[in-house]
Amino acid sequence: MLNWAVTGGSGWLGGHVLSASAAVSGADAERNAIAWGRRRPVAPCDLWMPVDLLDARSIADAIAHAPPDVVIHAAGRTPPASADDLHASNVVATLNLLAALRDAARPARVVLAGSAAELGPVPVVDLPVGEAYPARPVEAYGRAKLRATEAGLAAAAPLEVVVGRVFNPVGPGAPSNQALGRFARELAQICRRGATSARLRVGDLDAKRDFIDVRDVAHALVALAEKGRAGQVYHIGTGTSRRVGDGLEALIRLAGIEVALDVDPVLIHPDAPRDSRASIAKIQNETGWSPTIAFEASVAAMWAEAVRAANFTPT
Repeated sequence: MLNWAVTGGSGWLGGHVLSASAAVSGADAERNAIAWGRRRPVAPCDLWMPVDLLDARSIADAIAHAPPDVVIHAAGRTPPASADDLHASNVVATLNLLAALRDAARPARVVLAGSAAELGPVPVVDLPVGEAYPARPVEAYGRAKLRATEAGLAAAAPLEVVVGRVFNPVGPGAPSNQALGRFARELAQICRRGATSARLRVGDLDAKRDFIDVRDVAHALVALAEKGRAGQVYHIGTGTSRRVGDGLEALIRLAGIEVALDVDPVLIHPDAPRDSRASIAKIQNETGWSPTIAFEASVAAMWAEAVRAANFTPT
C-alpha cells in the first residue's frame, strides 16, 4: 500500500490536490490519500494527520505513523504577508519537510508546488517562458519560493524531488488575496445585499496572466508525482494569457449588476510583469498532462462558489 501525503490539505490548492490524489487512490486500491495540515480538510482523504511544518517533531511523528511514499507539498503562504512570514511558511517549512523525510532514510517521491513568481518579470519577447529561463525574483514571495525550489533540487537520495512551477491559478474557492478571487467574493456580497449597482476598487486590469484552473493544477502535480523526472522543474500553465480585466468583465456579467471601477494606485505593483505565460511543452511531453478547463469555465465555477459561500440564491 502506497501512502500519498498532501501538505496543506485544508488549503485552497492543497484541498484540490487532495481531491485529485484521493480520486487516484479510489481508482487504485494500492494507494492511500493522506492529508497533512493544521486543520481537518473538507476534501476526501483516507487519513488526516495534524502536522505543523514549522515543528520538526510534528513532521517526524507523522512520518513515523504513516511513512509516505509520495508527498505533494502544497502548503505555503502567499502575499500579502511580511517577508519573515513568507520565508517561514515557504522556505523553513520546506527545509523542515525535506530534512524529516531525509532523516527517515527511506525512499520518497516529493513534488513541490513552486510559483511563476520565482522567475520575476520576463520580457514579452521571451514568452512563453520555458524552464531554462533564469530565475530573477524581485519580491519576497518569489525569492522565498525560489529558495524552496533550490532546496528541493539539491536534495539527495533517497529523496526524488520534482518541482511544478505554477503560474496563476483560478477557479472555485479562489482566495480574496488574488484579484479575481476578491472580485468574485465582493460581487457576491453585493448581490446578496440586493444591490443593483456598485463600485469596485481595482488595480491594473490590463496586466495579462496565464490563468490556469486550480483543478488542472492539482492534476498536473499528481502527474508529476507519477511521471516527472527527479531534479527537474516543470511549468504548469496553459501557454496563453488573458487580461485580468477579462476575468472581471466575465464576473460582472455573471453578477448581472452595474459596476463602476475605481483604479487604486495602491493595488498596482510597479514590479509586476505586464504579461506572463508558460511554455508547457515539457510537462505535456513527459507526463501526458494538459490543461482541460477553459478560462470561462474557471470563472463560472469561481462565481458559483462565491455565491455559495455568500449564502444567497441568484435571481
